[in-house]
Amino acid sequence: MFGIKIDSHKEQTRFENIEGMPLPEEVILYTSQHIGAPSEVIVRKGQEVERGEEVARAAGHCSAALHTPVSGKVTDISPVDRPGGRSAEAVTVKNSGKNEIRVMPPLDSITPQAIRERVKEAGIVGLGGAGFPTHVKLDPPKNIHTAIMNGCECEPYLTADERVMEEEAAKVIEGLMLIRTAVGAEKAVIGIEDDKPGAAREMRRLGAGKRGLELAILPKVYPQGYEKLLITAVTGREVPSGGLPHDAGVSVHNASTCLAVYEAVREGKPLIERVLTVSGEKIERGVNVRVSVGTPVSEVLKHCRINPAGRYALLMGGPMMGCPLDNPSAGVLKATSGILLFEEPRVETYPCLRCGRCVERCPMGLMPQELNKYFEGEDYARMTDAGLSDCMECGCCAYLCPSGIPLTGNFKAAKGAVS
Repeated sequence: MFGIKIDSHKEQTRFENIEGMPLPEEVILYTSQHIGAPSEVIVRKGQEVERGEEVARAAGHCSAALHTPVSGKVTDISPVDRPGGRSAEAVTVKNSGKNEIRVMPPLDSITPQAIRERVKEAGIVGLGGAGFPTHVKLDPPKNIHTAIMNGCECEPYLTADERVMEEEAAKVIEGLMLIRTAVGAEKAVIGIEDDKPGAAREMRRLGAGKRGLELAILPKVYPQGYEKLLITAVTGREVPSGGLPHDAGVSVHNASTCLAVYEAVREGKPLIERVLTVSGEKIERGVNVRVSVGTPVSEVLKHCRINPAGRYALLMGGPMMGCPLDNPSAGVLKATSGILLFEEPRVETYPCLRCGRCVERCPMGLMPQELNKYFEGEDYARMTDAGLSDCMECGCCAYLCPSGIPLTGNFKAAKGAVS
């Protein structure tokens, strides 16, 4: 069996309807918040911009446009540290209060090419965490037979996708069908873990009768939502080592991404906001909230009646694959699925016991203890030979390690060293 059984901690928020958050006084829009080349700024300091206006364009094929979620004045364009520790140029816009959205014109026809172009124009990236530009995934180099909507949301605490699937089911399904059209797939499959009966009910009810649409209810296990594992669970096919989903004839998209595709194609709305979960050990009431991209995390916490200066550890994303957040004034990213608050971690590590737990549960069939031995010796060549590139950084090995060795963090560092 791959992966691990893990407490979901979703009860705090899974029944909390999505709240709307007022538009922030200021947004920080990073030009690098997706896989690929940073977007290219096309506005200048002091310029007045309208809500929904493009402020940075895609710089090449694998890049993404960036739009402001507020109207106002561009007050700064400069490099800043973005969440995750990397520096990136950012456009700061001060809200003027004139926030009628500038939408994109209606499409003349809904063709595969028109969908791809609209998705690119809207700046849509994968909203499950990786942030891969969606228009690239909609133009695969190989034939696609199945489009899969990833509704697993297997990370503990996070329930934003679950609420989106339950409250915006019709739009999510239509977004998936548009994706199916764009990639030329024969069928579409909605994959949901069995701990989300409300979302599954809405998907089944509103998807009934749609040609070529199936619902797959999958067992709750972490990391079921990793796309390569999801592909195998749904289709029985395996993505080859070092390969991509299109190598198995499949295209996978997150539930919130499907909603964004619908809004762009049918409503002309660029990606300027998303739903995220605010939860964790250090919070009395969890919230699912619709937040403008670029909103300072501190403002999100204040909206949720949480003191931004409190003594806790902040995470952006889930507890298994998210990144520590040292600066609460950082802006929300397009791919920010959650903001979690935890007790300050105690860092105690011991020598490897060779217990084998990490090997037994590695979803990719790797040997984490061997990889870590090579890491400690800075033997990155042997790490590469041992399958480092196939590591999905899911955190299972570190979670299970009785010695507290930060295996996942070590493997991330090794990837950075060999890139």
